[in-house]
Amino acid sequence: MAIAKDILRILLAFLLGMVLIAFQTILFLDAILLNPISYYEYANTPAYYDKLKEQIDFGLEEVARYTNIPGEVLTGAVTDLEIKDYTQTAVKEMIAYLRGNSQDYSLKYDTTKLKTNIESYAKDYAAQKNQPYNETLTAEVERISSLSGTRIENYTMIIDPALLKQVGADKKIQQVLSKIRLAELGLIVAALVLVLLLWLTNKNHRMRTLWWSGSALLVSSIVLLIPGIVVAFMNVAGRVGLKDSYVTWVLERTIDSMLTKWNLMQALFLIIGILLMVGYLLYRRKQIIKSTSQSKK
Repeated sequence: MAIAKDILRILLAFLLGMVLIAFQTILFLDAILLNPISYYEYANTPAYYDKLKEQIDFGLEEVARYTNIPGEVLTGAVTDLEIKDYTQTAVKEMIAYLRGNSQDYSLKYDTTKLKTNIESYAKDYAAQKNQPYNETLTAEVERISSLSGTRIENYTMIIDPALLKQVGADKKIQQVLSKIRLAELGLIVAALVLVLLLWLTNKNHRMRTLWWSGSALLVSSIVLLIPGIVVAFMNVAGRVGLKDSYVTWVLERTIDSMLTKWNLMQALFLIIGILLMVGYLLYRRKQIIKSTSQSKK
């Protein structure tokens, strides 16, 4: 009978470990990977915006050459602060869209300043050529400002929502990510049920539940921590293999940052597991000392 109970406890602890592995993974996905705050750190990094602004200026100059207007007309209408604010908003809106919190990603760059600059140039140009500022020029101003805004949007967003929509991946991603919180709740309930069952199988030693729960958390954390450490030592971020650009800069630092946060999270759970086990050992030691003292009397 005792052997059967031990086997049952081992099985319950194993199942608890599996549930904890799933929970710790989904928790990281929800709290860190899909948290806009995790990416806001780049908003305060001049190196990123220097690279991004350089790329945006290059793109706007291409639009300028294509439409036969001076490049500074477009580049002069875009400031670092505007790009920074738009980037943060775009990240927030994109994550909300992927999570299924919004039905569509419809964020557009505000082209008011671009349109004003282009319109001013077009009016000056028309005046120099003794031409009226007519509907044709007005339409051209709208077209150029729209092209410029689209170019900024394309460079600012690492993930293109239009591409996701074209291949139908957006809805599939939403179907999965929209259920993250529900999955977390389900795993928490499952873990609590398994802990309760462990508690019930330790009728004569209720505190032993701490040992079984702690060991399950210890194992789950080690299982998740080892791959994270291995990947970190492999320097995956440094092997992205792309040319030096703002995209490479973001990918390298995002990978490094996420690996660090992943390892720290698993290390935290590992420590909690160890503390639970140590707590049980201290309790047992106290009980043994107490029992020994009583027997001597």
